[in-house]
Amino acid sequence: MNTATASVRRPRILFVVAAAASVALLLGGCSSSADEEATAEGNTVVTEFGDVAIPETIESVVVLEGRRDLDIALSLGLPVTGLPYVGEDSGLDLEAPLDDAIAEAKANGAEELFLEDEINLEAIAEAAPSLIISRNSDIEPIFDELNAIAPVLSVHSHGDMVTWQDDLMFVAEAIGEQAKAEELIAEYNTRVEQISTDYAEQIAATPVVAMTYGSDGTGVQATRLINAALTAVGAVPTATFLASEELVDEGIESSPEQTLEAHKDALGIIASVETPAEWEELQADALFAQIPAAQNGNVVRTDKQTNEGAYITAMRTLDLVEQLYQGL
Repeated sequence: MNTATASVRRPRILFVVAAAASVALLLGGCSSSADEEATAEGNTVVTEFGDVAIPETIESVVVLEGRRDLDIALSLGLPVTGLPYVGEDSGLDLEAPLDDAIAEAKANGAEELFLEDEINLEAIAEAAPSLIISRNSDIEPIFDELNAIAPVLSVHSHGDMVTWQDDLMFVAEAIGEQAKAEELIAEYNTRVEQISTDYAEQIAATPVVAMTYGSDGTGVQATRLINAALTAVGAVPTATFLASEELVDEGIESSPEQTLEAHKDALGIIASVETPAEWEELQADALFAQIPAAQNGNVVRTDKQTNEGAYITAMRTLDLVEQLYQGL
């Protein structure tokens, strides 16, 4: 576990210890009968945390992490009633792929239950969901507490080497929405094929990469959603992109001084840049300016909101891929 991950998760675990007694009081002795009813009427799913009984009727869903889990729930049309609050001071200025779907969910009664890095068990218990969905790393330390509230389905993050398609189908099969998931995946594949065909010449002639940029340098992780989209359309990877495919956990980080060397063969770049100030910094970076993609104006901006997700976010990444090849 890296330092950044530990610093985020430690407050969550401490909060769980403090809240467990309160959650137990909220739940009382009802969880056993609820589990028996779910087993009788719904579907039992094998998960990495054991067998989970899914109710036949899902009236409300709470998601904990707000990326792949939320994207899957919204893509499948599940009744999301609880989600994390991202906050208004993130500095992000680009429209998020999930903004419209989240707005619709809120119009239908969804509420922000807690800050994205501070899972609140009491708030989840009070929301009384039919189902909880989140990534496995968030679920693991508090699975027993969550499972006492409602059945829990775990999904993954890009670094786990489990695709969003696999997680989408897993959730869909658990709730009886396989046909919907297959339709969404087919739509994605059709769009991939269209881009591959329409821009075949540009794709074949252009080494490209999706990278992150910040004051501490650049980074490439092949499993992030945008690089996965580039791979899907048959993109020619840059040397750093290709090397990152062998380092799926860490990716490749390059210091500011290594910017040109790391990306000197890039003729096209999708740059994940968080804020307008950092985007201006990138434009003024003398080493970045020497990269062929920058010299030719073949740089498309995005931000971390397209790093992870499922169908909705994946379709946005294909928009970015098409935008890149359109400009070549």
